[in-house]
Amino acid sequence: MDLGDRSAIIDLTHAYCWALDTHRWDELRDVFLPEARAVLGGSDLHGIDDIIARVRRALSPLDDSQHMVSTHQIRLDGDRATCRCYLHAQHVRLAAEGGPSYVVAGRYEDQLVRTPQGWRIARRDLITMWTQGNPNVVRPQTPPEASAGE
Repeated sequence: MDLGDRSAIIDLTHAYCWALDTHRWDELRDVFLPEARAVLGGSDLHGIDDIIARVRRALSPLDDSQHMVSTHQIRLDGDRATCRCYLHAQHVRLAAEGGPSYVVAGRYEDQLVRTPQGWRIARRDLITMWTQGNPNVVRPQTPPEASAGE
């Protein structure tokens, strides 16, 4: 295996995490192909704009998040590759009813393509293995009802 390719693919999985946690959504355009597909949190997404909209909607309301990936297993086949890695993601919303913290642990299973700009994810599947904490942290909050007369 070419160590340069392996390093570039691992860096790509890190770039995804940093883009999510810093809310730099447009940096995801350097992670995915424009026509990429992803299954994230039960949503089947088609295209980078769909992927960005989904992660923005999920993470923008949070006070913080921390996505960490490890134990990468990469298989190269010319200009195509697969990568799977473990995920541990901490989500924090201080005002969430039931507690401020929710952890998702699982793995990403990726199909990648080498482009002139470097490796890009063509497909990503998030496989949740377990969760811990308060799922209300990542659920959309219902806006407070307007009081009478307003």
